[in-house]
This record gives sequence, structure tokens and C-alpha cells, in this order.
Amino acid sequence: MAQAQLSLNLDIKHDASLSDFSGPGWMSIIDAVRQLHVGLIGQLYLFGSPATGKSHLLSAICESFIDMDKSAICLSLNELVHTDVNVLSSLENFDVIAIDDLDVLERSSQWQEALFHLINRSREGQRQLLFAANKPASELPFQLTDLLSRLSQAPTFKVPDGHELADRQALLESILRRRGWQFDERILHHLLTEGPHRIGAMMEVLNYIQPMFSNLGRSNISKAVITDALRTIDEQTLAAELADISQETKVDTQAAIDDNQTIPLEF
Repeated sequence: MAQAQLSLNLDIKHDASLSDFSGPGWMSIIDAVRQLHVGLIGQLYLFGSPATGKSHLLSAICESFIDMDKSAICLSLNELVHTDVNVLSSLENFDVIAIDDLDVLERSSQWQEALFHLINRSREGQRQLLFAANKPASELPFQLTDLLSRLSQAPTFKVPDGHELADRQALLESILRRRGWQFDERILHHLLTEGPHRIGAMMEVLNYIQPMFSNLGRSNISKAVITDALRTIDEQTLAAELADISQETKVDTQAAIDDNQTIPLEF
């Protein structure tokens, strides 16, 4: 039996499935994943705003390869960058290597070099590589230009931003079906139309309201419970929107600081 997926990201979603991405906005990306499955391409680079489903998709791709009796590993550099850089050694023994959160390597030439060598070793062994970042490779401010060249050679796709209702609905229906969760249609409609558009935030709201119904039979769900769930969706959506604003402010502030710095930092 193939080696099971090893994930050093404690927040990885082990129940991720490619069926979660059956919405029309994901069709070109899923087509590329199918090409990965049959070996027509060896790399894939995904980029897009935070919480738009990149990590969920990387996990789903790894799970799909495991179902094909392949070994896969999914790494979040956001979790690893403060550890020993040697953690990237020997990962080329996996059939598929997924590297998430590339952006965090901006300030560490040591980690950039380690990733560069991992890519070279993986290519020599004909392993397949997946990457995810908030920006396309051409916009990553890495000092190691050879690494940027390697990343730029991968077929690149921007993930949908979640604004298309059909994409959100397909993902929600797939996750509910796999988890065996059932909600009143009024709740699902409100979540899809009034809830967060970003996949990550939508899933957080879904996980937040699910315990409200875990001990209730469908016949026991009162109008008051439904009203409470709708109000909770609104409250959590507002919290997500405020968090987005706060994060954007931090990014703008950090960018202004970086513009005034001349000496790169090392982890």
C-alpha cells in the first residue's frame, strides 16, 4: 500500500475532495489536475487571495493521488519556515509534493535555496510538484532568480475568488454530502447569498453553525432555531469582513515598511 499522506500543516483538511471543486470557475484547474493524474504535466502553480480554497485544493489533489496508490505530502511553509530548513531534505521520495504558502519565503534566502534544490531533485526523480501562493511566480519578490525561473515554468492558474454563486454552491453541496450534514434550505440559501464569498470564510461559518443542529432531528428544528442560525451567519460574516479589512491594513502597512528596508531579513 502506498505511503499515506503526511501533512505538517495541522490545519490541513483531510476530508478534501476534488468533487468540492465542480463549479464552473474551477473547470480549467480540474482539467489540469487530470493531466497531472496521467502524467501529461509534472507541475502546477496556483495563486489567489487568501482563503479562496488553495490549501483545500492542494489537499484534495494529494488525496486523489493517494486513491491512485501514490504517495503524497502536503506542506505549509507558513508552519515550517521557523523550523529547521533541512525538513525539505529527502521529500523527493514522495510521488507528489505540494508546497503551500510560498509567499512566506520572501525574507529567507536560505529557504529559497532549499526549495530550489528540492525542485531540482524532484525533477530528476520525475516527481510531481504543486505550488500555491497569493501571487503568481512573476510577482514573488524572491532574491533567488533561479527559483523564480523554476516556479514560472509550471502551468499557472488563478483560483476563483468565490464571487460566483455556482462555485460556492457546488462546493457547499459536495461537503455537506460527504459529511452527511443536512440543513434547512433557508439556512443554505442565506449562507450562499448573504454569507462570505471566500471559501475559507464560508467553511468557517458552516462549521460554526453545524453544532447548533447536531442533536436535533429534522422534524425538531423550530422557526426560532432557524432564525438564530440566520442571525449567526450574519454575525460571523460581519466578523469575517472585519478580519479581511484588518488583514488588508496589515499588508499595506508591511508593504510600506518593506519599501523602506534595504537589508533582507533571514529566518
